[in-house]
Amino acid sequence: ALVGFGGAERVREECRDARGVRPLEDLWQDLRYGVRAMWKSPVFTFVTVLTLALGVGANTAIFSVVNGTLLRPLPYGDAGRVMTIWQNDLKAGKDGDDASPANFADWRERAQSFEEMAAVEPYGHNLTGQGEPEAFRSWLASEGFFGVMGTAALHGRTFLPEDHRPGAPPAVVLSYGLWQRRFGGDAGLVGRPLLLNGRPHTVVGVMPPEFDFPAGRELWAARAVTERERRDRGSSYWQVVGRLRPGVTVEQARAEMDSIAAQLAREHPQTNGAIRATVVPLGEQLTGHIRPALLVLLAAVGLVLLVACANVANLLLARGMERRREFAVRSALGAARSRLVRQLLTESFVLALAGGACGVLLSRWLLDLILAFTPEGLLGVGRLGLDWRVASFAAGATALTAVLFGLLPSLQFSKPDLAGALKESQRTAAGGGPGQRVRHALVVAEIATALVLLVGAGLLVRSFVELLRVDPGFAAGRIAALEVHVWGRYRTPEQRRNFFNEATARLRALPGVEGAGAVSSLPFIKMDSNMPFDVEGRPAPPAGEGPSAYAITATADYFGAMDIPLREGRLFSPADREDTTPVVLVNETMARRHWPGGSPVGQRISFGEGEERTTFEIVGVVGDVRHDGLDSRPRSEFFLTHAQDASGSMLFVVRAQGDPQMILQAAKREIWAVNKDIPFSRAVTMNQLVSKSLGERRFTLLLLSSFAALALLLAAVGIYGLVSFTTGQRTHEIGVRVALGARPRDITGMILKQGLWLALAGVGAGLVAALALTRFLRQMLFGVSATDPATFALPALLLCCVALIACYVPARRATKVDPLVALRAE
Repeated sequence: ALVGFGGAERVREECRDARGVRPLEDLWQDLRYGVRAMWKSPVFTFVTVLTLALGVGANTAIFSVVNGTLLRPLPYGDAGRVMTIWQNDLKAGKDGDDASPANFADWRERAQSFEEMAAVEPYGHNLTGQGEPEAFRSWLASEGFFGVMGTAALHGRTFLPEDHRPGAPPAVVLSYGLWQRRFGGDAGLVGRPLLLNGRPHTVVGVMPPEFDFPAGRELWAARAVTERERRDRGSSYWQVVGRLRPGVTVEQARAEMDSIAAQLAREHPQTNGAIRATVVPLGEQLTGHIRPALLVLLAAVGLVLLVACANVANLLLARGMERRREFAVRSALGAARSRLVRQLLTESFVLALAGGACGVLLSRWLLDLILAFTPEGLLGVGRLGLDWRVASFAAGATALTAVLFGLLPSLQFSKPDLAGALKESQRTAAGGGPGQRVRHALVVAEIATALVLLVGAGLLVRSFVELLRVDPGFAAGRIAALEVHVWGRYRTPEQRRNFFNEATARLRALPGVEGAGAVSSLPFIKMDSNMPFDVEGRPAPPAGEGPSAYAITATADYFGAMDIPLREGRLFSPADREDTTPVVLVNETMARRHWPGGSPVGQRISFGEGEERTTFEIVGVVGDVRHDGLDSRPRSEFFLTHAQDASGSMLFVVRAQGDPQMILQAAKREIWAVNKDIPFSRAVTMNQLVSKSLGERRFTLLLLSSFAALALLLAAVGIYGLVSFTTGQRTHEIGVRVALGARPRDITGMILKQGLWLALAGVGAGLVAALALTRFLRQMLFGVSATDPATFALPALLLCCVALIACYVPARRATKVDPLVALRAE
């Protein structure tokens, strides 16, 4: 009868398929059946959808970051042709340095690969005469800068060639953010003057919201290259950009710049002998620092999705084992294997669709959370959010998850053993066999994947801890810093000396202040340049191989305020005046490098060009400071006294007895008491600067640790689900064991042993995978090896403990089995 019924049914199906009606009807029927199945199993559906939502949501959120930072086109015209050009100092081993003004001028005149080349110099403009004074971090832009960037002004215009001529009326272009923040989006501002640095500057334009290059500043001012700058090859402080001619490749531009740099090395061996030029595409320049971290995070969150899929596949396998008799009956009634596969895949797609939809909603919240913990400026100029790429990724991830977790159960249960499935009991059908081995393999894979993520997160944690232990060379805990630029207000060296002397004296007199000074370049803030020098009494080195060091101007009290130790000689004193012998201090690195085995105190060095060349006596050696970050090496530095080199761009440094944040406002008032029109470009604590320097590492560590924790949770749920399910299917066996005298601890040990073997297998596979994959983290590590034994051992031990805890609950439940009830139920 069954065969006859099945044959008739197949005939009817074939007839309907021939009319092209049945496939659509079957699909609709499968969909309705899948939805009903989800509705009848709310706990299963909730766990499955939540697991998928976490996996898809985390992947979509991270892809949104990758898309906005690495994939989305830059907001500049034909950005693929925009290049950044940098100096490489072969002697100092420093790549990607700013260019000197004279080198830039020669590059622009000789390079044929670029249709236009321009440079910007970091600067500061003080706004007065319109309410409270304010300092704007700005750029001085050479002719052609906005043309290179290929971006027009939102309001007004950008600079014209005549704006860059010597003696031309000063002109500025505002960023959109500054225009909105300070001037309320006043469209009538264009064409009006602003009093900047004591001089009227005409606002000629406002840039679009997305224009932010170079990043971190709010205003661009037109500048001309002076004759003195055309001769300056020893100071490197210009950032250069260029636009390639149509059809010119990056490789061709690099080859030409190499040739030009070699020409300049022959023509100016003293300054350019070891200087080369490098060309970097703008997109690579903006995102190169964060690209490795984002790719690691994308790979990590992909592993989380695989763990989620393995979990759901395990749930479906367990549920499918309970439905074996259903599949056997349907197959016996004539259902083809393809029909069963389609039914099971349809159910998987219904689950995946629900999980994917919830995941997209979750990704919006996760993206906001990620951005809340992202350091300012870390993700560049990208606009993060949902676009067609993110939507396509979410749809693709949803479809992929449906295939990953649905295909294996579909293939396994679409070809049932009819005789065996119809004869065996429900409990026997649900346990053991190939299905059990597949579920075990999936849990082992989950544990291995979780271990890889935990080891990666552990390496970053160890690296971060090692970084925090580094001595920066100064005591950052109670220091506040205030940056000022007073060139426009005080035009003579005497005026600048008097202002800083009076202001630091007032700061030292504040209650709760232990010391105060001023410096031109504070650690973690780049405001200096690398300068070549000669050591008096030594033969001239070969061309281009002379020594160089970073020049910093400081007041006498700066070193005491920062708690930078004196190693030899003396510090600056009031006797060091403009009319006395010029003196400098050198740091330990410079002393070791250029006076190995001897003392530099009393030695003389000279630097500068032509009539500006000056000889200085070294009077002391001070401790090293990690100027470029905790993970940087100390560099060669020498310090000029502000009494003899009265810079107008300085940072006041104040050491407080308590919280330095509380002293900032009082320090501002004391400086305003000297000059009420002085604005502050920056008012921060040194702890804030140190924390900001660690922002990228903290960002990567936080996200990777979160993904590792999520994978650990999913793996624990997977172990618990598998052990709980298999324990439930072994009720009859456990009842027999108890009836034969097995003690509760024997039953508990048997079940815990099962979970522990799974955990050990997963740990073994995970250790092998982690050894192979953690090498990709090497460039992100500090002070720890990518194969650190302790970092591998602790996550492995943690996973074993989590596995035992996950197995303990079903093990305890199994010990309470009543053998009479278990045997009677069977």
